[in-house]
Amino acid sequence: MKDTNAIVDALKQKANKELEQVVDVFMNELELKIRGEYNSTNYYDFIPPNGNKKFHVMGTEQFKNVLLRALRNSHLEAMVEVKSKELIKKLELV
Repeated sequence: MKDTNAIVDALKQKANKELEQVVDVFMNELELKIRGEYNSTNYYDFIPPNGNKKFHVMGTEQFKNVLLRALRNSHLEAMVEVKSKELIKKLELV
């Protein structure tokens, strides 16, 4: 059972790194294009569609953390599921 948990943990780490790469590319573009070229603000408002419970983040590091958390909550489990199926197929267990 420990080995299975280690495999799942490794797949989660791999999926998490993929999400971090996506956010890093986005943040790089944000810094170079929007903040750099246009000298735009470093303050971000998050307002849900219903307009309630908005929150603010200051700085790119906080913004990056919010994006990563949102992507992990929305996509990490599905990514691990697909990676698990791919691994099982590669190992010819099914």
